[in-house]
Formats: sequence, structure tokens, C-alpha cells
Amino acid sequence: MKYYFLILVTVFLIPTPTHAIELESRLPKSVWEVEMRLQHTPVYDRSFNGYGEEAPLQQLMLWDREWRDSVVGKLQREEQRLEIRISYGLTEKWMLEAIIPLLQKKQTSTLKIESATAIQQNVLENLASENLSGPGDIKLIFAKDIVTTTTWHNRGGYTLRLPTGTTGTPRGISTNSTGEGHGSVGAYFQFNWYPLTQGIRNAFRIEGTNELVGKRETLDGEKVYYSAGNRADLFYNWSIERQNIFAGTELHYYQQAESSLPTGKSNAAFLKEINFEFGYGNLSDLEQKPLSTPWQVRLGYTRPLDGQNAPIANHWELSSTFFF
Repeated sequence: MKYYFLILVTVFLIPTPTHAIELESRLPKSVWEVEMRLQHTPVYDRSFNGYGEEAPLQQLMLWDREWRDSVVGKLQREEQRLEIRISYGLTEKWMLEAIIPLLQKKQTSTLKIESATAIQQNVLENLASENLSGPGDIKLIFAKDIVTTTTWHNRGGYTLRLPTGTTGTPRGISTNSTGEGHGSVGAYFQFNWYPLTQGIRNAFRIEGTNELVGKRETLDGEKVYYSAGNRADLFYNWSIERQNIFAGTELHYYQQAESSLPTGKSNAAFLKEINFEFGYGNLSDLEQKPLSTPWQVRLGYTRPLDGQNAPIANHWELSSTFFF
């Protein structure tokens, strides 16, 4: 049995679980791929509100409250995420992947409202400062290589998110709410095109997620059954790798429907963002000769372009890849 290990360390990534440039590579039968990502989201306190306008982060969390404009103070968040990704080639075409996250989240709040009612005070207390740490939700991916030629590598698969996370109380109806414990099923297709030009790759990815019903706590402190809105993600990336230098960019767009059962009116969300990455390593040398330790280091930057009911944060990424 041939074993193949990949370690990837990434810092300064975006709040949602993604995203360096979405690359899919072939995984031969009986080959293991182990990947580690350290993701850091710097402090942010701005968001796109329900009108698509830039606003304080608390307006995102309090969008369904008519008194949200009366709140003063600031709500800030930051996050660290360590992901362990283990992939295994079941056959020459089928592969199985597990993503196991460990999370550390910090929320800082100075929110207050003058002459607050008991209900308003309770909501603000549920947005108080807190530090959370622990395991996140495990994600499983079962995928198949559909087309593999010298110019095409197309892959499709199924995703399953298990509500195993115990980091914080699942609270609030926003997609940016604290707390783990979300279940979902989904599917994706990724099309990779290698034109007959050395080192160039184009990729398009579409992914759909059906959120499952689970228990959650509203900002009023009421425990309810809740289902986040179903979500669709689109990615397009372009990269070039020559003489051990890598450069790439990716456009990402997601659309999420309103949550339901029983809260979540008018909280549909979307976000458009762009990512740039530059790197250096010896991976291009693999085209000419075998290497004892292939490696690559990348520096990336992600910037939101437009959105609705979504946080605003610029992100830096530093990733290192080793094969052995």
C-alpha cells in the first residue's frame, strides 16, 4: 500500500469554513491525504445589513428587532479554527474525506440601550462578551472523479455535516451566530480545465447545501426547533504555476435562503468576495523529476465586495504545503 501525506497550514482565513482557492486533485487508490489548516479571523465589527448597506455588526444580529437603531456600543468578533482533513482513495475514482475542526471564538460586546425593557435587556445579555473553545461540526465528503483527461479533471460528490460541535450555545438566527451544532446534507461538482499552456488551471465549482432541522436558542432565550436557510455556493478560480512561482485568484458567491421554524423572517443572505494568492515552492519541478520533499508556501488576501446580512472582514492567508 502506498501512503501519501499532505500537510497544509493556513492562517488568516475568512469567518465561514472556507476558503483558500478551491483546488481538487486526484487521489489514487489506497493513498492517504492528511491536511491541517490553522485559520484566523481578525477582529471585525462591520456587516452588510438587510438592505445590503454597510452597518455595525450588531445590526446583522438584531435585524429582526425594530429597536436595533436605538442600541449604542460595539459588537466585535474574532475566531481561530484548526481543521484536520483526512482523505483516502477508496478506488481509482472514489474517495472519502473527513474534516474535523477545533474552534476558538471570542465575542466582545459593549452594547446597551437607554431605558431598556426586560426583553431588550435579555437580548443584549445573550450578545454579551464570551470566549468559546471546543470541537466543531464534523463534515464528511464522498466524491468521485467523473472525467479525467490531460485537459479536464471533473469531480462530483456528496457532503454531510454532523452536528457534533459543542462549542458554545447555538444561539440566534443569523448565519454568523455563535455556537456549533448544525446538520446539513449537500452535493457539489467541480470542473477543472487545464488548457494546453504550461502551468495554467481554471476551475468552476457549484455546491448546494440543504440545512437540517435542529434545536437552537433565540436571542430572547427561548429554545426552539430551527432550520437555517438552504445555501448555494459558486466558485471560479484561475491560477498559474511556473518556475516554482504560484499566482491565483478566486471569485466566490453564496446565496442563503431565509431561516425557518419559527424565526428568521427577512434574514436571507448573500456575499460576493475575491481572493488573491501568491506562492513559492518546488511543486513545478515534479513535472521534470521526483522530489524527496515537495513543498509550497502561499500568501493570500480575501476581500468582501458586496453582500446582504453578512459580516464584512478582510482576511490574510498564509499557507504551507508539504508532501512526503
